[in-house]
Amino acid sequence: MKIAHTKLLIRGFALLSIFHTILQLPSGRGDLKVFLSALVVLLTANDCLRPIYMKRRPAIYHGSFLLSNVMAGFLLYNVYCAGTQAIMVLLLVEVLITDHQISAVLVTVNAAAFGGALYAAGAGVSDIVLPYFIMFAVIYLYRKNLQEKSKVELLNRELKTANATLKEYSDRIEELAVTKERTRIAQELHDSLGHYLAALKMNLEFAGKTAGHQLIHKAHDLTKESILKLRQAVTLLQGSLSGREFEQALRDIFSHFQEAGSIRFELEMDAAIEAAQPDVKHCLYQSVQETITNAMKHGHASYVSVRIQKDRNMIAAHIHNNGSACGTIIKSNGLKGIEKRAAALGGEAVFSSGNETGFDVKIRIPCKEE
Repeated sequence: MKIAHTKLLIRGFALLSIFHTILQLPSGRGDLKVFLSALVVLLTANDCLRPIYMKRRPAIYHGSFLLSNVMAGFLLYNVYCAGTQAIMVLLLVEVLITDHQISAVLVTVNAAAFGGALYAAGAGVSDIVLPYFIMFAVIYLYRKNLQEKSKVELLNRELKTANATLKEYSDRIEELAVTKERTRIAQELHDSLGHYLAALKMNLEFAGKTAGHQLIHKAHDLTKESILKLRQAVTLLQGSLSGREFEQALRDIFSHFQEAGSIRFELEMDAAIEAAQPDVKHCLYQSVQETITNAMKHGHASYVSVRIQKDRNMIAAHIHNNGSACGTIIKSNGLKGIEKRAAALGGEAVFSSGNETGFDVKIRIPCKEE
């Protein structure tokens, strides 16, 4: 674009110079003035139309370029000025810079027109060859500079693409490493502590039939709750989203909580949520788990509904329970955690409560499909 603007400015200067020189010709040569002016207009039109309409037709393009050089050489001979020299330079620029490949034929045509006009005007060979060589060398070096600049820009774009790909691979490797460590810890919890708690629960059930019923039943309830918490921890550590669908992972949460009390769950979820990024699904998973825990622990809820919908690039989750209302919402660590997880993904979490019953959590997170 910069080259096009520069060529336009040079052509404008050249036309002013040529027309000014034509007007300076003797008054008795009016016919020549008209002819030369018409030739300038024809040359300008030919040069402007050639790159636009003739580039894909080599024969017509070469014919047009030859015609421009003949007209420019004729003008250089009859109207020798800075403008006619500039026109010759622009024609050489078209061959050396505008075209992707340098055509020896077109360069020869330009050199012949330039040298022929000056030689006919009485210039010596050295006065023709040296200026043309300098002009050719300057334009050619500028062409090489543009090519090197284009190569550097291409390498920079490739480097940015490679860096982006490398970062994507790095993030993926880190995610896999975290998932692997979670799975390992979850397996250790399940294989060690889980077995001990299960054995303790069985022993307490047996002991409860013989003596110390009230104390034994209390210990049994604590053990049952511990097993539930352990299952929840194992589920969370495993990510629960790898190897299973997201919807099934949420229903497993419901099943775990139903073991601890009488509570009814309802889930409505768009199928498109399954294609969301793992970080987004993990955030929703933890938020649902935390909200249900609060609903049972503080609100004594008997019903929880979870609705998750996707609208274009936004995921909206609405978690409602019919537990006790609270006049002033005091954000616990759990609610703050929901806010932080949503904010980390560029989203938000809003909490509200009814006048007498009910508590709502609304989460909105930007989402891109995997």
